Amino acid sequence: MQYKTKTREFGEVTFYAPAATEDYCGYVWMDAERGYRSNERRQICAGGFFLGDTLTATQGALKKTAQAWLRQRRTWQRDEGM
Repeated sequence: MQYKTKTREFGEVTFYAPAATEDYCGYVWMDAERGYRSNERRQICAGGFFLGDTLTATQGALKKTAQAWLRQRRTWQRDEGM
């Protein structure tokens, strides 16, 4: 299962949860076209970061989890004046 979107910061982004099923959560990973360590799969963490409490999701919740993470990241950037 994967979710693709486009952002200003990362360009084309793909979120994955390779170990997830409909019943069990798996870690959520992100591949980005550019930005923070582009072209390298990164785990996403709470608060819109790449370090900290790693996020998990089922296949059905992957899109919702990815969108929430992106909102948290934008909020953090806005609060930091980025």
